[in-house]
Amino acid sequence: MLVVLVGGLLAFAGGQVLTRHTQVLAVAHDVPVGGTIKDSDLTVASVTKDPNLSPIPASQRSQIVGMVAQVGLVTGELLTRAQVGPSSGFTAGQQLVALPLKQGQFPARGLTPGQKVLIVATPGTNGSTGGGGGSSRATPAPGISGTAAEVGTMNPATQVTVIDVQVSADAGVAVAQLASTGNLALILLPAGR
Repeated sequence: MLVVLVGGLLAFAGGQVLTRHTQVLAVAHDVPVGGTIKDSDLTVASVTKDPNLSPIPASQRSQIVGMVAQVGLVTGELLTRAQVGPSSGFTAGQQLVALPLKQGQFPARGLTPGQKVLIVATPGTNGSTGGGGGSSRATPAPGISGTAAEVGTMNPATQVTVIDVQVSADAGVAVAQLASTGNLALILLPAGR
């Protein structure tokens, strides 16, 4: 009888260890991409510990409030670090422009988010830097300052790398128009400029 009782206690203890629960953060309300996470957007879920899952512990809730959703957050899903990040970095008067660039239009060493760049017009095959209409030997305008926000991977089929650059709102349209011509280059600026 004692052996059965001890065996039962050991089985119970083993089951508790194998099914140990932990408190983690889950999404209480949908949050769109780029949305700031509020305390009311979060809830606590109790899940079985699993080394294959990496949800954010509930104890870190105060650190997550105020962060920005890097992907759309859906009600009921567990929250992971890959889904949240610091603020988007945008302030009033700024825009994000996608620049499809080929090798030679940006430094070979590559770019990383946060680096300052200068966007400059380059002569096209006919020698002009603009979208047409002007002289065939147009003088390039001075560069437009920006900050690399995201660097995509090169598409092997097109050999194009898309680099998202944050610019002032008054330069956004001009940079987008320049990007559509393909006649541009990015110059990496030294830190602090």
